[in-house]
Amino acid sequence: MKSSLFRSLSAVLVVIWLMPSAWALDFNRYHDQDEIAAFLRTEATNNPDIVHFEILGKSQQGREVAILAITKNPNPEAPAIYFNGTHHGNERASTEAVLAFISFLVREQNTPSIDKLLRRYRILLQPMVNPDGHALNLRTDSRGIDPNRDYATPNKPERDAFQIIETRLVRDLMIKEKIVASAAFHSGLEAVLWPWCHTPTLSQHDPVFRSLAGSVAKTMQMNRTSQSFYDYQTDGEFIDYAYMRHGTYALTFEVATEATPPANRLQAVTRRAVQGSISFLRAVDDILSNSQAPAPILTGDVQASL
Repeated sequence: MKSSLFRSLSAVLVVIWLMPSAWALDFNRYHDQDEIAAFLRTEATNNPDIVHFEILGKSQQGREVAILAITKNPNPEAPAIYFNGTHHGNERASTEAVLAFISFLVREQNTPSIDKLLRRYRILLQPMVNPDGHALNLRTDSRGIDPNRDYATPNKPERDAFQIIETRLVRDLMIKEKIVASAAFHSGLEAVLWPWCHTPTLSQHDPVFRSLAGSVAKTMQMNRTSQSFYDYQTDGEFIDYAYMRHGTYALTFEVATEATPPANRLQAVTRRAVQGSISFLRAVDDILSNSQAPAPILTGDVQASL
């Protein structure tokens, strides 16, 4: 009974928190890279106890690739949950979704349910994997390579992957951090997808993925969840890499039917994306806290059998 009451109150509070006045940015328009860079630095400067800014490196054309870590856990090896956007540079709604989630976590850092998550996890947020594509309004990077086909997977060994610096920066981050769950924001349909992308074979953790995707989709009022292969078959996607190489629960959040929805719809898109992200955090926390299913660790034998 208490649990149900808490969930109901939390749902009401989420609606209140997500009113427009709660945003540090106005999500009635899209933001350029100078505004994004200033926003990330300002959040870190104004909240030094919980927000940590880091430049991972530079893109092919020399643009900054930055990330924020938001946490109240002083242990640098605390489990991390990673959100990224803009693998595809023309999917600008994905960029804004990550910015909105940053704003939400900072504003609500002392709300009990958010405080609990920040004390347990390092929340890593990367608004732009592909800043060159964002600047040029391209799906690909500046050389015409699709970043979300550039990761190592069971069908693509490391020697054939990571052709571009932007995906190598993600790879290095995944190696550095103890990431237990991740979500990649995309835009172009409304759906929540899970591994595998490259094969119809079910993953070892398919029931857990279905549960996670179902929780997120319900919160975001989306009707579509699917193993990513059945959206369309691809090889080299981030979620396959994160799951295969690092034992990470990894989902794709497709947050809008258009890559760049009209600005007058952006606030609704970002609000819903934040709601889905909170649902994902809570669902992952429930799984790990209750030991229902430990974070997957894929051995060489398991990978070879895929």
